[in-house]
Amino acid sequence: MKKIIALTISASLFVFLGSQLVPAAQQQFPGLEQQQSLFKTVTPQEAKNLIESRKDMLLIDVRGQDELSEGYIEGSTLMPLWAIIKGTQRPPQDKPILLVCAVGGRSLALGQLMSKNGWNEVYNLKGGISAWKEAELPLKY
Repeated sequence: MKKIIALTISASLFVFLGSQLVPAAQQQFPGLEQQQSLFKTVTPQEAKNLIESRKDMLLIDVRGQDELSEGYIEGSTLMPLWAIIKGTQRPPQDKPILLVCAVGGRSLALGQLMSKNGWNEVYNLKGGISAWKEAELPLKY
C-alpha cells in the first residue's frame, strides 16, 4: 500500500513539476547557453558502479530532510529540490552529478532541467531510494 501511495504521489509530483519547476528554475538560471551535455537515467547497480568508480561524482539527494528517515546513500549531500529551485542551494556545474529522490520523479525532472542549463554530466537514479532498497544496496539511517 505504501508503494502505491508513493508511486501516486511521485506521478502527481512529476506532473506538477512539469508545469511549475521549469518556469521557476528558468528564472533562477537565466542566460545560460545550451551546451552539449550528458543526461542519463541509471539503474541502482549502475549508480553504485558510478559512485565506486568515479571519485569526482557528487551524489545529491533532492528529498526533504523529513524523508531521510527512509534511509540515504552514504556520501550523499542533502540538497532539497525546492532549495535548488529557489536558488538557496546550487549544485556545482563542474562535477558529474548523480541525483537521487524517493522514487525517481523529482530527480528526473531536475536532471533534465540541469542538463539543459549548463550542467554537463548529470545522472538520475531510476526508481530512487525505493529501487536502491529493492536492489538490497546499503543505506545509512
